[in-house]
Amino acid sequence: MRDVVNRGGVLVVTTDQLPGHVIRAVYGEVLGLSARTLSAYSEGFKSPLDGTGVSMDVRIHMLTECRLEAVDRMARVASRMGANAVLAMRFDHRPITESWIEICAYGTAVQAEVARLPRPRKPATPATEADMSLKSA
Repeated sequence: MRDVVNRGGVLVVTTDQLPGHVIRAVYGEVLGLSARTLSAYSEGFKSPLDGTGVSMDVRIHMLTECRLEAVDRMARVASRMGANAVLAMRFDHRPITESWIEICAYGTAVQAEVARLPRPRKPATPATEADMSLKSA
């Protein structure tokens, strides 16, 4: 299975923000397309020899691969733009012809860096009784 979290150094998320990161640059919308035929035989959902279908596990795997292909292409476009993350990734689809469909992954390409957290301050040491008696004297 592919690395569905980090694609070639590009982090792809469906959220609008990236917690723990600061956005340094916004490059704009990126698209990744995948096209598939609506033919169950061409796509491998049915056997051309006897017309039998494939198992549900195989169908789910094939449909998942189609979407991952679109996301991978989108991440490559983002990387070429200089981005290291894509925010707000979504899917869309539409028929192209009577026998073809387009699957589109899209989002916003950004340059993100891990936010630097402020250093914790040393806790104040409680005053001892001796310190208190000196201060009151």
